Amino acid sequence: MFGGESASGNPCGVLELDSWLSDEDLQKITCEAGLPVTSFVIKINGQFHIRWFALDGEINLCGHGSLGAGAAIISKYKLDSVLFSSKHGDVSIAKKNGAYTLEMPSWKGETCVVPPEIADLAVDAIEVFSTRDLVIVLPSIESVRDFKPDDMRFKQLGNYHALIVTAASGENGYVLRYFAPKIGISEDLATGSAQCSLAPYWFDRLDSDSLQVHQLSSSGGYFGVRRILGDSIVLSANAKLRKK
Repeated sequence: MFGGESASGNPCGVLELDSWLSDEDLQKITCEAGLPVTSFVIKINGQFHIRWFALDGEINLCGHGSLGAGAAIISKYKLDSVLFSSKHGDVSIAKKNGAYTLEMPSWKGETCVVPPEIADLAVDAIEVFSTRDLVIVLPSIESVRDFKPDDMRFKQLGNYHALIVTAASGENGYVLRYFAPKIGISEDLATGSAQCSLAPYWFDRLDSDSLQVHQLSSSGGYFGVRRILGDSIVLSANAKLRKK
């Protein structure tokens, strides 16, 4: 998911069930699959429902897991779009001209400071804010690329789901890296849900309603993000299906 140019994106598993299994069984299947995230889908009275599991537990929202599940369901049922309901809100995926769009919530950040546990890792921080995640804005692409993660210290960061470092990439985009060791992901490869935190910030800072995003992970990830009316953003991305 979220591949493009030289990037291979982020893999996920998708399993459609007749009914929900126990949390323990869903977690066991996820660990056996060995992928960063596995998406589980059921269909009840014509409505699709989704849950996402990482190797260390359930996730409240997963962008690349939603995209993967959407691509699989759209292909299987020959649909143009699909709406997933989850415990944390709805996610809509559509396919047009071979590409996918994913509508996700927009999260407003609250200004904060770098926690003392990691203060020495972000001495050049320009700005810090929190949503579900802790976001540290750095001065340059190079400072994001050179950022040195520390899983043990990141796990101590209070109630934050993940740590994100980001910087502007010219006037039309931004870069990021995403660390979530609390759920078994030392550094994520391509993270759709991170844009719920980042896109609203960069829309305002760069004075644009449409931006290009590059995730500076080992495999890379590319997104387009667009602001729409209401409290939502739209991601555009590529997906490749492999059936087993």
